[in-house]
Amino acid sequence: MSLILYGRNMSPFARRIAVVCALQGREVERRKWLVSGEDFEKLKALNPVGRVPALTLEDGETLIETFAIFDWLEETAPEGLKMLPPSGAPRRKMLQELAHANGVAEKGVALVYEKNRRPEQHHFPDWIARLEGQIRGALAALEAHAPAEGWLGGDRPMVSDVAFAIAFDFITATNPHLLEQDLPKLKALADRARALPAFADTLPET
Repeated sequence: MSLILYGRNMSPFARRIAVVCALQGREVERRKWLVSGEDFEKLKALNPVGRVPALTLEDGETLIETFAIFDWLEETAPEGLKMLPPSGAPRRKMLQELAHANGVAEKGVALVYEKNRRPEQHHFPDWIARLEGQIRGALAALEAHAPAEGWLGGDRPMVSDVAFAIAFDFITATNPHLLEQDLPKLKALADRARALPAFADTLPET
């Protein structure tokens, strides 16, 4: 039995796990369930909140939430394929980079529900402006951290590179007007990522 990953690529969190698995050479069965309709009811059997991602392991255990799943992937990865520094300042730095990328993804998802899915007559302009400001601020932080060339982790993508590129792709797919600010390093990082099969094969569904 291979790993089973639940969630579509439009979810920046499910896609992050899919990309990490691919970069680590893991065989994964994808079940691209929606967090709505009949899929939502099925997801609640895996996660009572009905959220993605969820990852079912070879022994049948199911893990939920991105960081818990990544923790298992990191723990079980061969030494040369681990994607987070083991300790100290390098680890703290990368975790802070992840925090900024999570801000883009989390507020981006909230904006999709508020602006893209809620009927226009029920939009809350002040809340939309707040979310957009938070996203722009987090994108600016990603730009400040992004390398001029190569990867944040050195000679290969690490988990922060994955999170940066996926956050950029998610905003591009859902609210591209938020990318009007100057983000040359972040855009270049996302372009480098999309040149790799792990990223190109998991682009958000349109």
